Amino acid sequence: MAAGGFSYAKIPSGGTVGHLDALRDLRAWPGAERWGPALCFAGVALLTVAWLLLGSAVRSREATVAAVHRAALLWAVPVVVAPPLFSADAWSYAADGFLTGHGASPYVTPPAVLHGPIVQAVCLCWRHTLAPYGPVPLLWGGAVDQVTSSPWLLMLAYRALAMVGLGLLMYAAPRLAGLAGLPAAEASWLAVASPFVLADGVGGAHVDLLLVGLVATALLATVTRGWLVGAVIIGVATAVKAPAVVAGLGVALVSARSLGGGPRIWAAVRVAAVALGTAAGIGIVSGLGVGWVRTMHVAFVLHTPLSITYEAGRNLRWLFHSDAATVADAVGVGLMVLGCALLLTRAPVGGVRGPFTAAGVAMLLVTVLSPVTNYWYFLWCLPLLAMCRLPQTARRCLVALVLALGLITPLDPSLHVPNGWMIIEGSVGAALLVALAWERVLVPSMVPLAAHAGFVSGSGAAGDGRPRGPRRG
Repeated sequence: MAAGGFSYAKIPSGGTVGHLDALRDLRAWPGAERWGPALCFAGVALLTVAWLLLGSAVRSREATVAAVHRAALLWAVPVVVAPPLFSADAWSYAADGFLTGHGASPYVTPPAVLHGPIVQAVCLCWRHTLAPYGPVPLLWGGAVDQVTSSPWLLMLAYRALAMVGLGLLMYAAPRLAGLAGLPAAEASWLAVASPFVLADGVGGAHVDLLLVGLVATALLATVTRGWLVGAVIIGVATAVKAPAVVAGLGVALVSARSLGGGPRIWAAVRVAAVALGTAAGIGIVSGLGVGWVRTMHVAFVLHTPLSITYEAGRNLRWLFHSDAATVADAVGVGLMVLGCALLLTRAPVGGVRGPFTAAGVAMLLVTVLSPVTNYWYFLWCLPLLAMCRLPQTARRCLVALVLALGLITPLDPSLHVPNGWMIIEGSVGAALLVALAWERVLVPSMVPLAAHAGFVSGSGAAGDGRPRGPRRG
């Protein structure tokens, strides 16, 4: 994936890497724009196979949490220094950080005012739009800009933020899974080590990975430190991206002391007040203010076929003789609010399983019912759902969705792959078939392969003739 990214991904002409003769020669090779994406597809495919082998070792209780985390870090290393993969959003982060570091608010000033390498790799559709992100990533970019204005190093600084999010997930996932009564290694395998998380979160350097890492940490802190600490961390996550505030639902339900509606609503109000106050306070103290509240709509400029409500409205034109996408978007937001209200009033309290699941489902509703849904937006919810105790069918569908999103990651919209969305639909269907066959076919056949690949210990590998007792993950 890293080699493919270096050959075709957007890279500004200036900066540390842009001046390397070897890289310039590599990108000048005939056909580099074709075999570069092919290398990325091959890399994702190999990573998927390795992930499935690791999953087989986890299911047979031969791979521990440490083994899963070690594999995830080793797989992430090559892409840490690569250009942004499968999306150029990280270059927009770098430009906004540059603006912040030079005293201009990205909520008022778009990247189009900049000149030179810092804006060269920013997508044309985003050069004239204001930043829809919270103050945390902007302040981080502004702080790094005080040290260097190299667009390459600024981009790597945002990948470092993604790695922080991955580290938070590594810390929280096994502990949350243990509280929910799930095998810790299995939860970490699905939440941390999947090709979807590594390719989109780390490779794409999206701040969404930091968001979900903070949310997972907030849920854990609510149990261990109290609701106030959890609400403050939710506020920090909201200051990364606004949808994180919905996960405060889980914090409220954990802290609710009664099954009645009144205590639940009061718990939700106080959590929301602390979270929003924290997010607003970060903006006000930093001088950026809360301008991101009025700029969030810029993300709705580009609609994608993954947005269910938008596609439904667009395809109903034949019935209404007009584009009903706007109405469908409003209906989607209404369903989102209704779903979260039902979760708040109906989800079980008095423990952690119900609140954790409610937080994951609430973030799933926000993801799929938003007017715009990019595939990396599923980072908001899928790692959280991986730590929840779900029915077996739902668990299989979750594995299928993670598998499918990993496989379609290389379909960067900027590549304009012919029939790309048909490929996405086919990948989702194939992944569903894989998930349905997971326990009956793949796991028994892959355990010997996992042992041979070294994912399992020699003393417990299948076929060694020795008894295999359960091992704590």
